[in-house]
Amino acid sequence: MEFLTFTAGSGDNSRRLDKVLKVIFKDSQGVGIHQALRKKLITLNGKKSDGSDKVCEGDKISIAAFLLEEAEKNSVDAKTENTEHDSSEKDRPEVVFSNKHILVINKPRGISVQSSSPGEKSLAGIVSSLYRGEGDSSLSFRTAPLHRLDRNTTGLLAFSQSILGAHWFSENIKIHTIKKNYVGIIQGRLSRTEEWHDSIDTSPSETGGGFKTVRIAKGFTEAVTTARPLAYGTYRGNDVTLSQFDILTGKKHQIRCQSSHHGHPLLGDSAYGGRKLFLDDGSASFFLHASRLSFPKDNPLGLPDELTAPLPAEFEKFISFSLINWDGQLII
Repeated sequence: MEFLTFTAGSGDNSRRLDKVLKVIFKDSQGVGIHQALRKKLITLNGKKSDGSDKVCEGDKISIAAFLLEEAEKNSVDAKTENTEHDSSEKDRPEVVFSNKHILVINKPRGISVQSSSPGEKSLAGIVSSLYRGEGDSSLSFRTAPLHRLDRNTTGLLAFSQSILGAHWFSENIKIHTIKKNYVGIIQGRLSRTEEWHDSIDTSPSETGGGFKTVRIAKGFTEAVTTARPLAYGTYRGNDVTLSQFDILTGKKHQIRCQSSHHGHPLLGDSAYGGRKLFLDDGSASFFLHASRLSFPKDNPLGLPDELTAPLPAEFEKFISFSLINWDGQLII
């Protein structure tokens, strides 16, 4: 019987063997890990294990080859695997920053961070394919997005490249020491800076087109957004504002939902009451761009104090078309 052997990395230290195996098998429902351990189809350093043993860096985990083939077919990730393998250089996103812990890209419009249907191409799949092996080599590590942007939102999006990077980034998002700034086009004239405090019900509800939205409702976790006017213009005779959004929390559709609730929906965001906006390629969309990420000084990941991403060309074109006189600077 053919066996394949994997070597544990530093990020696998002190993890239970069965937990490491779940990652190797990609959470496949078709492989009984504990049954395979009992039958010695999986061994740790050549010895039988019940899965509770703690793995150390350098340990050898041997797995019967047919189990891995079975896992590949039955993996819960199978619906995205084909698109991962099909990723090529033309899919490679613009990289804003990269080191052994964190990868930050400038997300384009029109692609989801995570796939929602079989065969759908996603940034998670593309990054996993194109940057496989460039980060942490630990068996229990997978490159993954560290936060989300909507399909038509552009800008800075971070992916983990190591377990340390994933843990540190996630914790600092949670305690709000990583700051996120966006710019977007909203309807109407936002005359002054406004701070919005609203509780958002993130349980899905469908609009007429089947798109799942969120809503402002009492009794849910508070979302906090500061909206700052940067410049003004008009679109088809109606006032629009180029606005900076500083978000303290990170709820689903937070900016889109709160902007609409406070009388200034994103232009083009018809799911939240905005007027439809058609771009040059004929698609309906809105303009919302994750423009800046700010990090604590002297952080352990070697991240700079801040990262910025330029606006997409179609966003710049709209600003020029709408006579918005903006110097390109965000408010500190």
